[in-house]
Amino acid sequence: MHTVAEENYLKALWYLGGAQEEVSMQALSQRVGATPGATTDMIKKLAEKGYITYKPYHGVRLTDKGLSIALRVIRRHRIWETFVSVKLGYTGEKIHDLAEKLEHLCDDEFVERLYRYLGEPQVDPHGDEIPPPVEAPRPLSQLLPGQTGRIQKVPDHPLLQEAWRLLGLQVGDLCQVVQPFPLDNALWVRCGERFLLIPPTLAENLWVDIV
Repeated sequence: MHTVAEENYLKALWYLGGAQEEVSMQALSQRVGATPGATTDMIKKLAEKGYITYKPYHGVRLTDKGLSIALRVIRRHRIWETFVSVKLGYTGEKIHDLAEKLEHLCDDEFVERLYRYLGEPQVDPHGDEIPPPVEAPRPLSQLLPGQTGRIQKVPDHPLLQEAWRLLGLQVGDLCQVVQPFPLDNALWVRCGERFLLIPPTLAENLWVDIV
């Protein structure tokens, strides 16, 4: 699990080019507005978690694990910028300031629903590309035939939970989409040795990680 401060450091590293080359500690400290001592402490924590590599006198660089987190934060930030601009009418620096706070408050499921609500925009209000999802959970209904998802969240609604139980599904189950059912947008899926017909409303609320 990562903290807000860790997300901000990883995001700052990405903006400074840390996915391609080492970034100096001084540049990172200036970017996040922290003292050199505080930056050193954070770098040690990030390195212990495998989010960055650090070479003394050379600099800091994102690992694949750290890059994944950075891109998820940037994606959330730019989706929120789009929302507060397009739907709420904010302009100028307020767009960025609000997104800086909102990007840490919601999980990936909420942000992906927000992204779909916005019509899946490709760029934010500044014209910057919204990064594609990186290992982000998505509804089972979005998987294509042949794709497999690992169920990672139980629906909250009581009726959906009842449907979930009747189908005998569990968190962690692997479900491979066979094909759409030719009626009502239901899905034929294979879960282990079983073939199940998943109703559309349930398929939209079963969040999975693609494997």
